[in-house]
Amino acid sequence: MDRPPNSHSHEPVIPAERDEDAVLARRAGAGEAEAFGALYDRYVDQVYRYVYYRVRNEAEAEDVTSDVFMRALRAIPRYEPRQAFLAWLYRIARNAVIDRSRRQQARPQVSFEDALAHPMGDRTVDPNTELLAGSDATAVRAALRKLTALQQEIIVLRYVEGFDTKTISKITGKRDGTIRGIEFRALKELRALIPSRESLS
Repeated sequence: MDRPPNSHSHEPVIPAERDEDAVLARRAGAGEAEAFGALYDRYVDQVYRYVYYRVRNEAEAEDVTSDVFMRALRAIPRYEPRQAFLAWLYRIARNAVIDRSRRQQARPQVSFEDALAHPMGDRTVDPNTELLAGSDATAVRAALRKLTALQQEIIVLRYVEGFDTKTISKITGKRDGTIRGIEFRALKELRALIPSRESLS
């Protein structure tokens, strides 16, 4: 990818863009390379950013991101526009990370606190994340290490990437209620482990 590793941006998908995504996806599914290129340019940074949270380093994140878009290119004729295109991409990204982890015998993933320290990681959408990344770094790191991998993933998707519960459920393949429960338990655990963070939930 011909972009510096620190240039990742994240902007919410607005309804007009979602409609445009559906049009571009239909054209890409019909074999129009320029349409797929437009989708790639629009979302490559966001996909990279998500992948980076899940893998070991920037170089590997670049490789996985390339794999994600190759998979998307092959699968796009079957894409259903009723699902947001970005959520569909994140689902592919999640599966690509899982597959790569299995092949490499579950190499360590980047922790949530390391992800927050990564370039652009401070561009959060909720004050809870700023609290997590705040002054009491030792306590925060210790608390976050006690969360499960799924809890960390959901916290990243919710409070760093800004996705709502329904979108996270599509990405992870979990029910809405399950997502809410995992998020609630994760925040409850963090609040218990970091007593001074009264406002976590």
